[in-house]
Amino acid sequence: MGSRGGALPVAVLVLLLLLVLKNGAAQSRCSSGDLAALRGFSAGLDGGVDGWPAAVGNASSSSTSDGGDCCAWRGVACDEAGEVVGVVLPNATLRGVVAESLAGLAALRVLNLSSNALRGALPAGLLRLRALQVLDVSVNALEGAVAAAAVVDLPAMREFNVSYNAFNGSHPVLAGAGRLTSYDVSGNSFAGHVDAAALCGASPGLRTLRLSMNGFSGDFPVGFGQCRSLVELSLDGNAIAGALPDDVFGLTSLQVLSLHTNSLSGHLPPSLRNLSSLVRLDVSFNNFTGDLPDVFDAVPGLQELSAPSNLLTGVLPATLSRCSRLRILNLRNNSLAGDIGLDFRALQSLVYLDLGVNRFTGPIPASLPECRAMTALNLGRNNLTGEIPATFAAFTSLSFLSLTGNSFSNVSSALRTLQGLPNLTSLVLTKNFHGGEAMPTDIAGFAGIEVLVIANGELHGAIPAWLAGLSKLKVLDLSWNHLAGPIPPWLGELDRLFYLDVSNNSLHGEIPLKLARMPALMAGGDGSDEAHVQNFPFFIRPNSSARGRQYNQVSRFPPSLVLARNNLTGGVPAALGALTRVHVVDLSWNALSGPIPPELSGMSSVESLDVSHNALSGAIPPSLARLSFLSHFDVAYNNLSGEVPVGGQFSTFSRADFDGNPLLCGIHAARCAPQAVDGGGGGDGGRKDRSANVGVVAATIVGTVLLLAVAAVATWRAWSRRQEDNARVAADDESGSLESAARSTLVLLFANDDDNGNGDDGERTMTLDDVLKGTGNFDETRIVGCGGFGMVYRATLADGREVAVKRLSGDFWQMEREFRAEVETLSRNKSNG
Repeated sequence: MGSRGGALPVAVLVLLLLLVLKNGAAQSRCSSGDLAALRGFSAGLDGGVDGWPAAVGNASSSSTSDGGDCCAWRGVACDEAGEVVGVVLPNATLRGVVAESLAGLAALRVLNLSSNALRGALPAGLLRLRALQVLDVSVNALEGAVAAAAVVDLPAMREFNVSYNAFNGSHPVLAGAGRLTSYDVSGNSFAGHVDAAALCGASPGLRTLRLSMNGFSGDFPVGFGQCRSLVELSLDGNAIAGALPDDVFGLTSLQVLSLHTNSLSGHLPPSLRNLSSLVRLDVSFNNFTGDLPDVFDAVPGLQELSAPSNLLTGVLPATLSRCSRLRILNLRNNSLAGDIGLDFRALQSLVYLDLGVNRFTGPIPASLPECRAMTALNLGRNNLTGEIPATFAAFTSLSFLSLTGNSFSNVSSALRTLQGLPNLTSLVLTKNFHGGEAMPTDIAGFAGIEVLVIANGELHGAIPAWLAGLSKLKVLDLSWNHLAGPIPPWLGELDRLFYLDVSNNSLHGEIPLKLARMPALMAGGDGSDEAHVQNFPFFIRPNSSARGRQYNQVSRFPPSLVLARNNLTGGVPAALGALTRVHVVDLSWNALSGPIPPELSGMSSVESLDVSHNALSGAIPPSLARLSFLSHFDVAYNNLSGEVPVGGQFSTFSRADFDGNPLLCGIHAARCAPQAVDGGGGGDGGRKDRSANVGVVAATIVGTVLLLAVAAVATWRAWSRRQEDNARVAADDESGSLESAARSTLVLLFANDDDNGNGDDGERTMTLDDVLKGTGNFDETRIVGCGGFGMVYRATLADGREVAVKRLSGDFWQMEREFRAEVETLSRNKSNG
């Protein structure tokens, strides 16, 4: 991973070495010392290097027949004297440790082992190779501390890249590396204070300096001003605080200043105008206050200004209109006010404009469509008024438009104005049109629309028939209006629709059977493939008072069927069980009757199932215990009876999920009455009955052969990223069927000191490493819900199986010991029976 800015000499050097790679074998043979060093390196790898001689790991061999001329090996370059000057093996599927023997390559100029799977420490000897000009070991799994400045001797070093590993301790200072132009240690676990004075004092010619995504803290350091040639300074993703020092604003060559996701504060000063070469400025997710300085006429080359989620106030700087090259302007989630007073006719390069979640007032500027390149516009959650300008009918480049949470009027005019935009794929108009307007019925456009949200607008009328012509529609949200009439069956015929929310209306009639055959919610559906533009904020607000959930991509929306809080009657269609890709089903607060169909267990991907506050009767089907991803289940306030099923996720639900059903018994309810036992005597019969039940439970637990859900107690390293004022929810929409999950059973994973990695039958057991890999180290994008005892994650195992992983809370340790003892007891009873 080379430098992105100011590294032309390094690139030329690598290119020359690649030319040597083609011709080196014909010109030289490597020395015996270098041959031994490379053999030692290969010996430290799991499987050697693809393309190197098979016997290369044998350090005692030096014959020509076994590949003794290392100058001819893949990725190795030699000079005319036969000394190795380059080892260039990026993306070479290398696994293992980096051997200290590489430090024996005294003439080495370029070492590039990036994007492999190397582990262990970085040999200290590599930092004493005086001829080394490029060291790139980025994107591996190397760890530990990097050698202290006292043991570093790299006078020729130009590019130093150890990014995206697991190094820790203080960041390295390359003392004496006066020729260094690129320094990248991002994506590690370096901590403490950033020593800017030492970095720039040792290497005043630095052009690229990246310290992003580490654990640096303390006040923003003074000293970067000594690096007067800096083109890029990236410190994002740390915990650095305080105000920006004056010397930063003396870096007149600086093109990229990335400081997002820290705890910086204070004002952005007028001296920002001194950064006249600036192309990209990102100070998002900090605590900057005050006005944005009106100095952007001095920064004519600016292409990106990102400052969302700060505490900025005041008005938009008028000089932003002078930045004719500006492509991205993101000031979301601040307290900016006044009119949106920019001259958009001068901003012909603007592609992305996000001014959402501020306090802007007045109408939408009619000149916005003059931005001929704009594809994404978010003006949501301001205090804007009036109607959508008629000029928007010519906004042909626009793909994403969000005007949610303002006070716009005339929904009919808005939809007629926008219906002909050829590239419009997402339209969000939530929380507008509060005058009791009618849902328009005469719309004929929106041919390319994929996301349509007109929620919480007090609109009345029926679900309009023109929606049936939106063949590309994926997400439809008409919730929190006053719509009436039946749910039209043709909604189930929209091939790509995977998210339907018509909750909180006055719809009546039965649930159309065609909704149980929605193509995008059945196996093989294609509704949730990615939309055209990434990172555009969408919000789902489950009710009028709850916090919204933000989804930056259409594919992040959970496949859902939400019909709650209407006046629907009839039964729950058994055919809904065919929706194998649905994640959320909410039929609550209606007047549905009849039983809960056992066929619902076919919804193998469902994570939330809510049928509460209806008039359902009968038993809860035991087959629902097979729903392994189910993290929310609510049947409260119905007329259900019988025993609550055991197994699966049912033990993790709360008692409140079953309230209002006085005839239910078992877990989360009253104790079930003892059943009569034929031919037995009193207490003896009771014991026999319990023994029989224990035997059933034992058979269920001990007889598990397939994995459905893993409960893992673990700690892990995760990057914590502050989000905006809405809780971030990432619900992955995994492609493919999960039918195999429905045939699996519950397994709890416990640490076992005696485990040698194999089961009694010789098969490999599940390990914590398997769980961590399957969940991406419990990556938050794999969260599918929260059960009673912890978060539930979606995991993909090495054999391709998809499972639900529940990470138990810290209070669950005692439960683990008790459960483990109980399982062992049940196992003995079963074997003795």
